[in-house]
Amino acid sequence: MALQGIHIVLVDDEPRTHDMVSEILKKAKLVERIESFYDPLSLLEYLKQEGVSPDLILLDVHFENSGLTGVDIIPFIREDYPYLPVVLLTGMEGEEIENAQDFECIYFIPKPVSPEHLVRMVLFYLGMGRKSGQRAAELSLDLAEHKELVQLLKTELAQAEISSWDKGNETHSRRETRAFQRVVEILTTVLKNCELMPSFIHDMKKLFDSDFTLLKKALDIIIRFDLTDFSSPGLNIHTHKGINNVYSLRISKKARLFFCQSPQANKKRLKLLRLDPEHDTKGIDKWLKANYDTYGSDAPPS
Repeated sequence: MALQGIHIVLVDDEPRTHDMVSEILKKAKLVERIESFYDPLSLLEYLKQEGVSPDLILLDVHFENSGLTGVDIIPFIREDYPYLPVVLLTGMEGEEIENAQDFECIYFIPKPVSPEHLVRMVLFYLGMGRKSGQRAAELSLDLAEHKELVQLLKTELAQAEISSWDKGNETHSRRETRAFQRVVEILTTVLKNCELMPSFIHDMKKLFDSDFTLLKKALDIIIRFDLTDFSSPGLNIHTHKGINNVYSLRISKKARLFFCQSPQANKKRLKLLRLDPEHDTKGIDKWLKANYDTYGSDAPPS
């Protein structure tokens, strides 16, 4: 008996490949349903149909007279199926295969493939797909919690801004200190990939006391930045010349965030170092070089 409900899609321009793969998987009682397509566009049309939910796609890389490769259509598959396992069947490696590695849940089976190897790999990648599905569900929960925390942070900032209008007494000073500590605590929880260094918190406090508008803009950008790969296009990020692993992110026309990509394998991959509202290039450069041993790698500034 085939694995209950398993639905595999095979896309290859060679009919004999379809016959061979289908025979192997059915003989191994691995699938309940196999859909066959002979060009990439037919696959995309099929995936757009309502109610289609394959468990795995076996996708050839090169198609004769198609104009598209298997790698070319991965972004279109990912629009509707972000975690569906896609296994590329290829007899060669190169730049195309390297490009495919930018996407999650993309795997490879080299051609020619033996029946035993094909069965083992399909079983393995089906298991990987289930794990990815579980991870997607967990990410959804994390995202809901993240949104709640971001809203809580905005509420805290709004309340602190209102409180800042009533200055001039000791009670206000203590209340303002507690409000800032609360903002730092929430922000620390919100950020998954960035670590707040003491120097950055010190700069935050200065803005907390002097410029709520810029502080709120900076925190909004930092929260969005934390959710992305800092090398993603569209982010105004620059390498800080002369200092290894240090970068700047533009917050406003003048303000800059300075961060370090830590070479150590730790939970937080980026360290937020300074928040400079005045574009004080010389002052920040001097500080970064003087304090490099507190945040950088073993290599000193050049």
